[in-house]
Amino acid sequence: MLAVAARHRDGVQTVKYLGRLAGVALAYWVAARLSLNLALVHGQVTPIWPPTGIALVTFLLLGRRMWPAIALGALAVNLPLGPSPLGAAFIACGNTLAPLVSAELLRRAGFRRQLDRMRDAVAIVVLGALFGMTVSATIGSSVLTLSGVVPMNNFASTWAVWWAGDAMGVLLVAPMLLSLAPRPGLRHMGWRRSAELTALLAGIGVVTYFLFENQFRIEYLVLPLIAVAAWRFRLAGAAPAALIASVIAAWAAVNAVGPFASESLLEKMVTLQAFNVSLSLASFLLASFADARLQREEMTRLYASASLAIAAKTGAIDAAAHELGPPVAVLTSYLAILSNGNLGPPPPKWRASLNVMADKAWQVNQVMNELVEAARIESKTQPTNRAYLDLRDAVQKAVERAGPRVEVSGARIATTLGPEAVPVDADARQIGRILDNLINNSLTYAARPPRLKLDAVAERGRAVVHVIDNGVGMSPLERARVFQPFHRTQDPAFSSVPGAGLGLYTSRKLAEVNQGRLSLERSEPGVGTCFALELPLAKSKPVAPSANGGRP
Repeated sequence: MLAVAARHRDGVQTVKYLGRLAGVALAYWVAARLSLNLALVHGQVTPIWPPTGIALVTFLLLGRRMWPAIALGALAVNLPLGPSPLGAAFIACGNTLAPLVSAELLRRAGFRRQLDRMRDAVAIVVLGALFGMTVSATIGSSVLTLSGVVPMNNFASTWAVWWAGDAMGVLLVAPMLLSLAPRPGLRHMGWRRSAELTALLAGIGVVTYFLFENQFRIEYLVLPLIAVAAWRFRLAGAAPAALIASVIAAWAAVNAVGPFASESLLEKMVTLQAFNVSLSLASFLLASFADARLQREEMTRLYASASLAIAAKTGAIDAAAHELGPPVAVLTSYLAILSNGNLGPPPPKWRASLNVMADKAWQVNQVMNELVEAARIESKTQPTNRAYLDLRDAVQKAVERAGPRVEVSGARIATTLGPEAVPVDADARQIGRILDNLINNSLTYAARPPRLKLDAVAERGRAVVHVIDNGVGMSPLERARVFQPFHRTQDPAFSSVPGAGLGLYTSRKLAEVNQGRLSLERSEPGVGTCFALELPLAKSKPVAPSANGGRP
């Protein structure tokens, strides 16, 4: 049954793939046939070749496996026009290889099809159009020259027209198609803005037509209108505006009107290329700048909202801690009084229940403290009293604080503390909190009597404390998430361990507050774990003022 379902699924995927190939090949052929009406050389070299834009977008959106569609469409176009079937096949290869090279260059440059960054606009102009299309221009012009269709002395002008046409197809058609491609989060502009954009594009077409109908070389006056389209509608306005103006300019070049009336073929291509490149750069760069500006404004708004949310959350947690702290402290005190027998020895049947209640009250207090400290760190209101601190003393005190638990669990803690001080400028309480968390974790997550090693050393201008244990270790997935807030181990053996999963998250943040870093150096399941706390070394120990006010 599974094999039948798999074959059916594969058959559906094959049909979809073949349908896409046929659709792309047909679109390529239709666009090519329409653009041949603007041919300037041998009926097949045009100043704008839209199929290159279609091919590039196909490779960017659907991947390299769509190359048969481009090759088939190019061969169908060139076969009746080429000097021979073999020559048409070579030209089709060039038409396929050029957009494939451009797509690969854009991918390697980190191109984003939204064209919402200025680097994307520059990339599609330089890598996608001007550089990538040299492949098809070189192959096509060489075929026409070697076959004798184009004289050898016309190779340069043929190459220039071919390259310009392919490049313009990328610059003008590819952004237009990318602007129409569905994108997550893209909202419809609505009928009012659609009507405004339609009127603006119609105005650009009319103005461009009249500018190219005279001899005064004022065609660049259309740029302000295209800038308005790019600024108001970004890529959705810039792409069609540039395409409309460029098509009208190409029509003027083919019909030798306006500024093209008395120019040679090469002069026409230089004029047309300069106009189109200026058009594309101005419109796409401005659209990308407008997108970047909107993104900055949105990020600023989101940051302000997040800051308000964090402040509200911190206030709520502080208020809850303020209200819950005293009752929990009173409850813990009374449970301790009852357990210690200060009010008389408790009945034997009560002792186990009192111990459980005392333990749970301690857990509530611990979780509440972790939440408060994490919230204050997030809101950057965590107070820090940094001063000179010898890390050897911090390690020794942390080991002493863990003494009662070490005795109960049968653990051993070995320390390696050299004779030289390991000075840092840090908050002693916060550093102690970090070490307490690391030691407690090592004592908790162990499947055998815990064995810990702690050292404090100065190396490469940094003070480093290593906490090494023989615990259960962590899997690669656990290691990747170990410092995330509220992360708890998924090992069922430790599902009853109390805590909110904030210990290591808080410890790392406290290390950063003290200009340091807490990292997981290594961890292996069944072997153990090593954490490293790094802090910048203090330059020197501050000298206390003398009794006479600091005077020698």
